[in-house]
Amino acid sequence: MPDPPRWRQALPVLLTVQAILGLAALAWGLARDLPWWETLGATPEVLAAFLVGGVLSQASTALFRFLARRGISQVGWVLDGFLGPLFQGLPLSWAVGLSVLSGFCEEAFFRGILCSEFGLWTSSVLFGLLHTGDRRLALAGLWAGGAGLLMGLAWKLTGNLAVPIALHAGCNFLSFLSLARWKAPEPASGPAPGG
Repeated sequence: MPDPPRWRQALPVLLTVQAILGLAALAWGLARDLPWWETLGATPEVLAAFLVGGVLSQASTALFRFLARRGISQVGWVLDGFLGPLFQGLPLSWAVGLSVLSGFCEEAFFRGILCSEFGLWTSSVLFGLLHTGDRRLALAGLWAGGAGLLMGLAWKLTGNLAVPIALHAGCNFLSFLSLARWKAPEPASGPAPGG
């Protein structure tokens, strides 16, 4: 029997992390009287934020590919050694579900709670750290920290937590779609041996 796809093997971890963040946001909000859920609203800015999130996703992919071609750090590993193989073959329904879930739970925790309690910069740095864990992911963590800053500013400017949720979900959705179609890079061809 063949091994299940890697994305299916990663689901328990992904779902557990999101559940922890979502439940922590809810519990912290109730305990500290920070009703972040009251700032959720369906406004025209939400759709615009989703589209901007898609642009942000494409920009990050282009940046990482550019840096990889230039031999800067090990950013090529992020796409071709870690994320691509992990999410290859992810079905559309899971891409949608994971995008909405991660956007909601992470924004509730990082913007709804941490930004309210500790400020924009601290929540952005912690958001960036959530997206690291391996030294090869350091640039991805810096990018995520910058994206967290943008999402925090979107919340502060609109007063609507649905805006950074949509921004986050749009970014993740296009990233998941791209990763689902990932193909291993062709090996570099060099001179023939003995030539």
